[in-house]
Amino acid sequence: MVQQASKEVIPLMTPYKMGQFQLSHRVVLAPLTRCRSYGNVPQPHAAVYYAQRATKGGLLIAEATGVSPTAQGYPETPGIWTQEQVEAWKPIVDAVHRKGGIFFCQIWHVGRVSTNGMFPSSTSVSLSALIILYCLIRSWFS
Repeated sequence: MVQQASKEVIPLMTPYKMGQFQLSHRVVLAPLTRCRSYGNVPQPHAAVYYAQRATKGGLLIAEATGVSPTAQGYPETPGIWTQEQVEAWKPIVDAVHRKGGIFFCQIWHVGRVSTNGMFPSSTSVSLSALIILYCLIRSWFS
């Protein structure tokens, strides 16, 4: 009797419909804060970084992207609140789209994680006046 080789279905590699987006697989590039956007402007090397990870029908989520100057909690993270930043994102998004990838921007405001030390000329903005341990430790060792 001849056995036929059965092809095992790997769930992560199966297509998935996510709203209006048809993903070719379920492996997603999660957001990674890279701290390489000097002056909070995405840099050209980010187009290479994201394009290298793009696949046809694959989903990539951009690193945390600040929505205002006071949204930042870490140095050299990208923003999307100025026209210069928006323009800098365009070739990055285009590089992912050329590979057939789907690219989401993770908008970000760190809230109470931020400290006044990040903003020498202003005060950080938060929904809460509570201080979290992370901020205390960060200010003790900086």
